[in-house]
Amino acid sequence: MKISKSIRSLTVVAFTCLGLVGCGNDEKSENRIAVENAVKEAMKLDRDALFQKAADELQDGTFKWVGCSSRAKKAADAFKKKLVEKNPKCENATFVWDVLDDGHIYTKLVGDINAEVDDGYDGALVQDGYQLALYGDQFVNYVPKEWEGDKSVNGDPFALQFNFKTWLVNDSDGEQVIPDNVWDFLDTGKVIHSMDPNNENVNRDWLIMLTKDENNNMLKEAWNALTDAEKAAKVSKPDDFADKGNKKYAYAFISGYIKNAQFKKDDGEAVNNFAVKSAKGNYAWIVYSKMMNLKESDEVSKSYIVSPSLGKDIEDGNNAVMKMKGFSGFMYKHYLQVMPTSKHPYTTCALINLLSTTPEGYKGWAVDIGDYPTMASININRTKFGHGTLDAEKKYTQKDSDPNLFPVMNDPTGEWWTSKTGGRAIVEEPSYIGDHYDEVNNFIVAETGKK
Repeated sequence: MKISKSIRSLTVVAFTCLGLVGCGNDEKSENRIAVENAVKEAMKLDRDALFQKAADELQDGTFKWVGCSSRAKKAADAFKKKLVEKNPKCENATFVWDVLDDGHIYTKLVGDINAEVDDGYDGALVQDGYQLALYGDQFVNYVPKEWEGDKSVNGDPFALQFNFKTWLVNDSDGEQVIPDNVWDFLDTGKVIHSMDPNNENVNRDWLIMLTKDENNNMLKEAWNALTDAEKAAKVSKPDDFADKGNKKYAYAFISGYIKNAQFKKDDGEAVNNFAVKSAKGNYAWIVYSKMMNLKESDEVSKSYIVSPSLGKDIEDGNNAVMKMKGFSGFMYKHYLQVMPTSKHPYTTCALINLLSTTPEGYKGWAVDIGDYPTMASININRTKFGHGTLDAEKKYTQKDSDPNLFPVMNDPTGEWWTSKTGGRAIVEEPSYIGDHYDEVNNFIVAETGKK
């Protein structure tokens, strides 16, 4: 796990405060050594050989998994079937699929590790780059042999997928001027429906990532493209934060976003408040996939929503052209990790292999716009997800050859969203967030206190 020295020191402090680790005890447990050796071997095995090892290891035992998302369970049947094919005794195995939110999952996992429990979780799906930076080197990293992603970007810690938060505009009357510059969201009098950053840490992580040089420079470039009149309309301006040096663009953006945001308890509440006819002209900063949960009615519709990055009339995500200066959104990640307390490390690696390298394993996420596997070939094509029909009860049926009812749903690939020639989305980096968390978070806390 690539964690800086400063983060390692933070880890010790954090664990000590939690009462989770003893001073001066750096020795690895016997179980951790065994797990690390198993994972090292697993990375050399192809899927077939790995599932054989896993099935012989598990047999009629109990496999325990925990995640910040319940969707791994959607692969449960396929997982068990593959194990039973290798060893019939796995038919009697017990599978535990637990879900914990970000505020509790790391505390539980790290507490179990430091207590060296013998009935802990075998593996986990986690998110939040900050907490992973603090605690991630307690876990064991496995990268499947079949995985075709970029190891330098998503291999350590191993990432299953990107999850996309993005900018949206309510154009229910069809007369709204769609922003062509990311700074337009900070115009005086505008409303941004958004999840409260205090409710889930990934909503703070993206603000911290803005201060990275390349992202700050992107904001600088977008700011310089504005006219003097456009600059004057912003609720926060870079020169207001001259004390931040060249990073004044990032800090001005953070401040302006907080000033214009109407914070909700979660993204579901944010999109429900944003997607109504009466919210015309409002903006949103939400998880892209949350639109899929909207039920069509005269008052609520995905047809009201425009992605300023894609434009009003996008027909096909394959032909997307970035329509806005600045960044389209934030890609945070789901990470798959083996626990050093695992009784079944080969079985854990087999599940991670299935989830991250096969369509049947990834199916729990593949149907959602805004979820992008780090191995792109296992996703489904969603570039015409806005094409379809509505029946008399406004139930939507998607079909590529049908009319383009919801242009905002025509989802480009994850590669397009993150490309410097495409959506220029900001990508989560746990090590950067960990190293800069305190300085930026102190600023965020001060700004939110002014609301």
